Amino acid sequence: MGVIIGGAFAAWAGVVGFIALSVAWGAEPEFKTFLAWAVGAIALVLAGLFAAWAGAVGTLAYIVRSDLLEIRWGWRRVLVPIGSIQRLVPGRTLDPPEVGGINWWGCHVGAGDVKRVGYTLFYSTHGSPDEILYVVTDGEAYGLTVEDQAEFAEAIQARAALTPVDALGEQRSLAVGPAALPLWQDRIALWAVGTGAALCALVCGYVFSAYPGLPEVVQLSFPSLGGIVRVGDRSELLDIAYLSAGIFAANVVIGAGLHTVERAAGLWLLASSALLQCVLLAAAFIAFSAA
Repeated sequence: MGVIIGGAFAAWAGVVGFIALSVAWGAEPEFKTFLAWAVGAIALVLAGLFAAWAGAVGTLAYIVRSDLLEIRWGWRRVLVPIGSIQRLVPGRTLDPPEVGGINWWGCHVGAGDVKRVGYTLFYSTHGSPDEILYVVTDGEAYGLTVEDQAEFAEAIQARAALTPVDALGEQRSLAVGPAALPLWQDRIALWAVGTGAALCALVCGYVFSAYPGLPEVVQLSFPSLGGIVRVGDRSELLDIAYLSAGIFAANVVIGAGLHTVERAAGLWLLASSALLQCVLLAAAFIAFSAA
């Protein structure tokens, strides 16, 4: 059910994005066209997120190994040493939990404070508390959806009996695949990307909103070339918006790749995108006021 609902959200967002981009493509440059582009981009990002979450629900698994319990959730791996597990608590014996995080019917991934258990991380697809099994360790607790809780408990107990007392190990959460990119753990880099996106939207929004008020033929001034003034079509000023979007996209792609091998260089490239957006915004103000 979690996969179906997540997939439905992804499909709905994808359709909305496709319709918005279809409306924006070839439309007259105006603020409504910019809004259509923005809605289309946001909808496609949401479609990608829900598709990834739905895929993660489909791959959710609990693997009991000889010395640890592995929880697989998409590109996330949580490793819990068997020796650190203190007790297993059936969910039917506790109050219904409130999970904060990714939540819809058939998908509950996040954290919550459960009475008599404490702080709990949920990787669950439960529809009712009866389907939850709480794995309580010496550090944290985990809320899982286990079909045969008795068999699961027997497997944990059998391996715990064979685990040396001094081989507890540490609980770890690992990212694999695209989630392992260091960019996601770098708040400064994420702030740089977000700032660049906001400034890019500001540049494009201003250009598209001011464009309809321009005459068909405008004067294009070039102060750096000795004050040369050229008469041209107003559509040339749209290149400021296109250049803004192109620079932002290229800097994010190249900067994210560079960030994996050299953080400082990646941050510089991501931050420079925001600085260039400020330059283009000033250029747009000057060009449109002079036109």
